Amino acid sequence: MDLLDFPALIANVNAIYEQISVVLESWGYIGLFLATFLAATIVPFPSELVFIFCVSTDGLNPLLCIIIATIGNTLGALTLYWMGTLGKLRWLCTYGRIPPHKVKRFCNKAQKWGPPLALISFLPAIGQVIVISLGLLHCDLKKTTMFIILGKGTRYVVTALITLGVISWWS
Repeated sequence: MDLLDFPALIANVNAIYEQISVVLESWGYIGLFLATFLAATIVPFPSELVFIFCVSTDGLNPLLCIIIATIGNTLGALTLYWMGTLGKLRWLCTYGRIPPHKVKRFCNKAQKWGPPLALISFLPAIGQVIVISLGLLHCDLKKTTMFIILGKGTRYVVTALITLGVISWWS
């Protein structure tokens, strides 16, 4: 297939979308929960794509998708927080493939900002390191959890609103 053959490219994208839709519809909310949980841990996975598919699926309630995605992503982040509290920096760097200098740099930021830093824990690449750093420093769990929920929940609300807006505009 030629890269400039747009009709063929669109047909392939549509076919992939249909396959993913079938899988997500069969897994439903459980699939969304698992995807968002794994995405928040050390598994590099774009949960937003799964979330967008779920929100755009007729059989799933967008509000319930927001709640489930926020819970799954928050529990995944809290798993990283717990791993951070273990204080095994070498283990995190080896198995989590996170460079030690990155963790140390974010520990310095976490000492300065504390739990509010968890507000941006939804950001790709650095979000996991932020939460691990907060765990390494044993930052207040309740406050950290509150900021994780606020940040991740806001991200899913905004993503859902944009997705639903695009769908209604497109229709």
